[in-house]
Amino acid sequence: MTAPAEATTPLRFDRDGLVPAVIQDADTDAVLMVGFMNAEALRLTRETGRTHFWSRGRGKLWRKGETSGHEQIVQEIYVNCERNTLLITVNQIGAVCHDGYPTCFYRRLDEDDNLVTIRNRWFDPATVYGSGNAEAPVTDLQRSTRTWFGAYEYLRDHDLSAVSSTSQRLRSDASPLGERIADEMREFAGVLDGTHRHKSFADDVVLEGSQVLYWIALAAVRNGITWHQLRLDTALQTADAELPAASAAKLLHRNADDWSSNAAGDRSAQLHATAALVAQACCSAGVDPAALIARDLDELRAKTYLRSYFEPVKAASDA
Repeated sequence: MTAPAEATTPLRFDRDGLVPAVIQDADTDAVLMVGFMNAEALRLTRETGRTHFWSRGRGKLWRKGETSGHEQIVQEIYVNCERNTLLITVNQIGAVCHDGYPTCFYRRLDEDDNLVTIRNRWFDPATVYGSGNAEAPVTDLQRSTRTWFGAYEYLRDHDLSAVSSTSQRLRSDASPLGERIADEMREFAGVLDGTHRHKSFADDVVLEGSQVLYWIALAAVRNGITWHQLRLDTALQTADAELPAASAAKLLHRNADDWSSNAAGDRSAQLHATAALVAQACCSAGVDPAALIARDLDELRAKTYLRSYFEPVKAASDA
């Protein structure tokens, strides 16, 4: 059952308690998708700044990007003259359509009633959402992110506090990590907008981006979130090659503000979405997001106290 419309709302929900919501790109004015919202979905959309919808097929609320990381950051909400339809402008992270296209309207109806695809596909749905094939080959990014994430789980599960500050943070430091993520996001944004420099632009993107991923890993591992829940590999494949670096920097700042506010929510989804935004920033800067994992893995492998973790992992991968 859908939630009934609240009496105080200025909207006129239909008999099922729903209104259609047209989602439009705030920068290009392109129509991205159409969904349905009930009063609760609209409330969550306004409170979180991320679009939420009511699934008529599944009979449940859902947040855009909760699986893929392809979030929609709300800019403005408009109501039509009859107060029964919404127009919501957003900044889109990654592609919109679950078929892998930048908009759900990627086909044109021609004069002979044929559907003609007029857009390029941005991602493979089987990669982002899973193919459902248990025998599907493991990708290099899956393998590297699993190994990377497992190293932090190892530091949590083995008391190496005497030689590893990371192990100490994961085992005994209970301070919130949201502000650390926010700080690193702001420094990463500074690299993209030119206000934060260490070395070359590309080196700084890898450095600051990997720092964000480090704190994402700590927040996930300390909260008992698994690799399968975080799915960093799919998050790092979420990007729009056409988004300018300056726009990506603005999105990083907004996400940093969200972490600073310490808003409640699905922590694994929040961490996945932040990782996806890191990937977007890398893509906008012309850097492969996989380079961030490679950099951190090199540093982790150089730690003698992690030799007992990496040697069995290497043996298993070579078998």
